[in-house]
Amino acid sequence: MKLDFTGKVALVTGATKGIGFATAKALAESGADVIVNGRSEESTSAAAGKIGARGISGDLSSVGGCERLVKSIEHVDPRQQCRDLRDFGLFRG
Repeated sequence: MKLDFTGKVALVTGATKGIGFATAKALAESGADVIVNGRSEESTSAAAGKIGARGISGDLSSVGGCERLVKSIEHVDPRQQCRDLRDFGLFRG
């Protein structure tokens, strides 16, 4: 079964290797505009380059890393993003 994600944006965190990279690759192959996230600039750029994706590095275990990621994605409403992160239990308050 082939899924079509054309016109959709997919943010994949932990996407520089393993399951995260495989997920990002599959989404890209299915037509999604993929944003790869990883902790280091070097590994993020390398992974993104392999699949023709956009790479945004940052450690999402920190508030600063999350803020950097959200600010880098211009079509995401940061207020909604913060609510979503809080709903998943990543941030308290």
